[in-house]
Amino acid sequence: MTRETVQATPKSCDHLALPGAARQNIQELIAARAFELWLERAFRNGSPQEDWLRAQREVAAAARRTSREVVQ
Repeated sequence: MTRETVQATPKSCDHLALPGAARQNIQELIAARAFELWLERAFRNGSPQEDWLRAQREVAAAARRTSREVVQ
């Protein structure tokens, strides 16, 4: 038996067991953070895609921290 490595991407994870409202809320958090990142660089340099991906990472990290706090 071989073990297949699958690369997770933001789009591939969109369907994970989150109700529609939770998915929408996460998207809103990511959008708000991406906008903040754009503001922080005074609307210059970088790209919207970089801001979005960084915001996704930050929101995911915050969610993991929160879920660990709830479990403890």
